[in-house]
Amino acid sequence: MRVDTIPSHEPYLAGRRRDLKATFAAIVGFLVTILRVFFDWTGSYGLAIILLTLAVKLVLHPLTRRQLRSMKEMQHLAPQMAALREKYQGEPQRMNAEIMNLYRQHNVNPFGGCLPMLVQLPILWALFAVFREPIFNGASFLGVPLDVVPSFGAIAANPLLLVWPVLVAVSTYLQQRMSITDPQQARMFLIMPVMVAYFATVVPVAMSVYWVTSTLAYVLEYYVVVGRLTPPAPAAPVSAAKPPVSVLPQRPRGTKKK
Repeated sequence: MRVDTIPSHEPYLAGRRRDLKATFAAIVGFLVTILRVFFDWTGSYGLAIILLTLAVKLVLHPLTRRQLRSMKEMQHLAPQMAALREKYQGEPQRMNAEIMNLYRQHNVNPFGGCLPMLVQLPILWALFAVFREPIFNGASFLGVPLDVVPSFGAIAANPLLLVWPVLVAVSTYLQQRMSITDPQQARMFLIMPVMVAYFATVVPVAMSVYWVTSTLAYVLEYYVVVGRLTPPAPAAPVSAAKPPVSVLPQRPRGTKKK
């Protein structure tokens, strides 16, 4: 009896994995080269990390600008979307159709801010690999070794290491606070800075220097693109159209109707 076998895709997948690893290694090598150039220029790996971060932010600025504009447009439509959800609460299909119609009327792409974020993820992982390179062995910035992981034990031995997790948490909170309009929602987002601060205690200080610089650069980009640090004025909520009330002109007293 003949038994047909399913061809294995493992060789193809293995080749694709090798290609991805080679591409990732090339990106990491390029970033390390740029970092060394900045170090030769400044003589400080801390300043070199800051300059490398600003250079990456400059290259990605067109994508960030698109993301910020999409976020601003969604903020403008938030009151109208809330009104539509309340109006069609028991009709999910009608509600989704009306929301998509609202997007079309205002030329808003609800997924416009997703693509820039996805594009930046590989670069973020490449930078994470760069900051784990042994080139930082013995290098320090503002009195803090860049290759040291500020764990709780390390902070107990050198309390100055605590500065960077705190700066990471504060900068992350400022970044999130700009795009939040509801005070209750802002209180909920307090958990994110805490999580990022914990992440800063399990990676080298060099990563925290990048994170703080990148976050503050994002705050500046937000101010330049959106125009102000406060949320934009909300658009008028959707409401049922009411017929205009006609007002009859008043006749002067003492005159007769013709």
